[in-house]
Amino acid sequence: MILEQDPYDPAAYILLSNLYASSGQWDNVAIIRKNLKERNLIKEAGCSWIEVENMVHKFHVGDTSHPLAQDIYYELNQLASKIKELGYVPDTDFVLHDVENELKEQYLFQHSEKIAVAFGLIGVSQPKPIRVFKNLRVCGDCHTAIKFISMARGREIVVRDSNRFHHFKNGTCSCNDYW
Repeated sequence: MILEQDPYDPAAYILLSNLYASSGQWDNVAIIRKNLKERNLIKEAGCSWIEVENMVHKFHVGDTSHPLAQDIYYELNQLASKIKELGYVPDTDFVLHDVENELKEQYLFQHSEKIAVAFGLIGVSQPKPIRVFKNLRVCGDCHTAIKFISMARGREIVVRDSNRFHHFKNGTCSCNDYW
């Protein structure tokens, strides 16, 4: 019914595809994605950006194009280890691809908001807060991970997504996990 409402709205296809993926109906995911492609509909790509020293740095999922990519991914690996020690458990339900769990964990740590936060930890000096902007809604796993990151690194992190401001400090978020 959602596709009947507006058959040229890519958001409807993505929503339906994500619903199928979350219930493990991978054949239906493939059909919906094929229909999306056949209609030449394009989904808005998720991205995050951060301003450091009067320069905006933009990141997409899995982005390795930044000149400091090696340092950013080193920081992400360090963060992953540290926050897991503190009790963080990756929520692989947020990876809507039919791949093994180990690969799903890798995908989660390549989300643009985590990349931007890692870059902020490298480039924004204490005690300044890290301020990240995201064009879409932050995923639940990233929300949880950033809470742990704020605790692990003792940093104030603000993420402005398409719905609200999330102010992370000492392992809590201002949204009270309303997310």
